Amino acid sequence: MPAVASVEAYLEGRNPDAVELFRQFAAVVERCGPSEPAPRTSIVYWKRQRVFVGAFVQGRRLELNIDLLREAKHPCLLAVFPHTKKVFTHRLRISDASQIDGQIEALVQEAYDDVGPGTRSA
Repeated sequence: MPAVASVEAYLEGRNPDAVELFRQFAAVVERCGPSEPAPRTSIVYWKRQRVFVGAFVQGRRLELNIDLLREAKHPCLLAVFPHTKKVFTHRLRISDASQIDGQIEALVQEAYDDVGPGTRSA
Protein backbone atom coordinates (compact mmCIF):
# COMPACT_ATOMS: atom_id res chain seq x y z
CA MET A 1 0.00 0.00 0.00
CA PRO A 2 1.53 3.30 -1.04
CA ALA A 3 1.94 6.00 1.57
CA VAL A 4 0.06 9.27 1.33
CA ALA A 5 1.37 12.66 2.44
CA SER A 6 -0.79 13.02 5.56
CA VAL A 7 -3.85 11.88 7.45
CA GLU A 8 -5.68 14.89 6.02
CA ALA A 9 -4.78 13.75 2.50
CA TYR A 10 -6.18 10.30 3.32
CA LEU A 11 -9.45 11.84 4.59
CA GLU A 12 -9.91 14.22 1.66
CA GLY A 13 -13.13 13.59 -0.24
CA ARG A 14 -14.41 10.90 2.14
CA ASN A 15 -17.88 10.82 3.71
CA PRO A 16 -18.12 13.57 6.39
CA ASP A 17 -19.90 11.28 8.88
CA ALA A 18 -17.17 8.66 8.57
CA VAL A 19 -14.47 11.33 8.79
CA GLU A 20 -15.98 12.44 12.12
CA LEU A 21 -15.89 8.84 13.37
CA PHE A 22 -12.28 8.63 12.22
CA ARG A 23 -11.37 11.81 14.13
CA GLN A 24 -13.03 10.49 17.29
CA PHE A 25 -11.08 7.25 17.00
CA ALA A 26 -7.84 9.15 16.33
CA ALA A 27 -8.43 11.09 19.57
CA VAL A 28 -8.71 7.78 21.45
CA VAL A 29 -5.37 6.68 19.98
CA GLU A 30 -3.73 10.00 20.87
CA ARG A 31 -4.85 9.72 24.51
CA CYS A 32 -2.88 6.47 24.82
CA GLY A 33 0.46 8.25 24.50
CA PRO A 34 2.97 9.16 21.81
CA SER A 35 2.57 7.32 18.51
CA GLU A 36 3.06 8.05 14.85
CA PRO A 37 0.31 7.91 12.22
CA ALA A 38 1.32 6.11 9.06
CA PRO A 39 -1.29 6.98 6.39
CA ARG A 40 -1.59 4.78 3.32
CA THR A 41 -3.97 5.09 0.38
CA SER A 42 -6.47 2.67 1.92
CA ILE A 43 -5.84 2.83 5.70
CA VAL A 44 -4.17 4.88 8.42
CA TYR A 45 -2.02 2.92 10.86
CA TRP A 46 -0.64 4.12 14.17
CA LYS A 47 2.64 2.77 15.43
CA ARG A 48 5.20 2.98 18.16
CA GLN A 49 7.94 0.47 17.41
CA ARG A 50 5.25 -1.64 15.73
CA VAL A 51 1.82 -0.92 14.27
CA PHE A 52 -0.83 -1.49 16.94
CA VAL A 53 -4.05 -0.12 15.36
CA GLY A 54 -5.41 0.98 12.01
CA ALA A 55 -8.56 2.69 10.78
CA PHE A 56 -10.12 3.18 7.38
CA VAL A 57 -13.25 4.80 6.04
CA GLN A 58 -15.67 2.42 4.35
CA GLY A 59 -18.55 4.48 2.96
CA ARG A 60 -20.28 6.04 5.99
CA ARG A 61 -18.64 3.63 8.44
CA LEU A 62 -15.27 3.30 10.07
CA GLU A 63 -13.44 -0.03 10.06
CA LEU A 64 -10.79 -0.70 12.68
CA ASN A 65 -7.88 -3.09 13.05
CA ILE A 66 -6.75 -3.54 16.64
CA ASP A 67 -3.79 -5.82 17.31
CA LEU A 68 -3.73 -7.66 20.63
CA LEU A 69 -1.79 -10.53 22.19
CA ARG A 70 -5.09 -12.34 22.80
CA GLU A 71 -8.48 -12.85 21.22
CA ALA A 72 -10.99 -10.36 22.60
CA LYS A 73 -14.76 -9.96 22.32
CA HIS A 74 -16.63 -6.80 21.35
CA PRO A 75 -20.14 -6.15 19.97
CA CYS A 76 -18.70 -4.49 16.83
CA LEU A 77 -16.27 -7.34 16.12
CA LEU A 78 -16.37 -8.71 12.57
CA ALA A 79 -13.43 -11.11 12.72
CA VAL A 80 -10.29 -12.09 14.61
CA PHE A 81 -7.35 -13.63 12.81
CA PRO A 82 -3.74 -14.39 13.68
CA HIS A 83 -1.37 -11.76 12.36
CA THR A 84 1.81 -13.35 13.73
CA LYS A 85 2.48 -16.21 16.15
CA LYS A 86 1.69 -13.87 19.05
CA VAL A 87 -0.57 -11.13 17.64
CA PHE A 88 -4.26 -11.34 16.77
CA THR A 89 -5.80 -8.69 14.55
CA HIS A 90 -9.35 -7.73 15.52
CA ARG A 91 -11.49 -6.22 12.77
CA LEU A 92 -14.34 -4.02 13.99
CA ARG A 93 -16.99 -1.95 12.23
CA ILE A 94 -18.10 1.37 13.73
CA SER A 95 -21.25 3.00 12.35
CA ASP A 96 -22.13 5.34 15.22
CA ALA A 97 -20.08 7.56 17.52
CA SER A 98 -21.56 5.86 20.59
CA GLN A 99 -19.70 2.69 19.60
CA ILE A 100 -16.36 4.42 20.23
CA ASP A 101 -16.80 3.73 23.91
CA GLY A 102 -14.86 2.64 26.97
CA GLN A 103 -14.48 -0.88 25.59
CA ILE A 104 -12.85 0.41 22.41
CA GLU A 105 -10.66 2.74 24.46
CA ALA A 106 -9.53 -0.18 26.65
CA LEU A 107 -8.70 -2.34 23.61
CA VAL A 108 -6.73 0.47 21.98
CA GLN A 109 -4.81 1.13 25.21
CA GLU A 110 -4.04 -2.59 25.51
CA ALA A 111 -2.79 -2.63 21.91
CA TYR A 112 -0.69 0.48 22.56
CA ASP A 113 0.83 -1.00 25.75
CA ASP A 114 1.32 -4.62 24.66
CA VAL A 115 1.83 -4.59 20.88
CA GLY A 116 3.03 -1.07 20.10
CA PRO A 117 6.44 -1.48 21.79
CA GLY A 118 7.07 -4.66 19.75
CA THR A 119 6.37 -8.25 20.67
CA ARG A 120 9.79 -9.91 20.47
CA SER A 121 10.12 -9.95 24.27
CA ALA A 122 6.38 -10.48 24.96
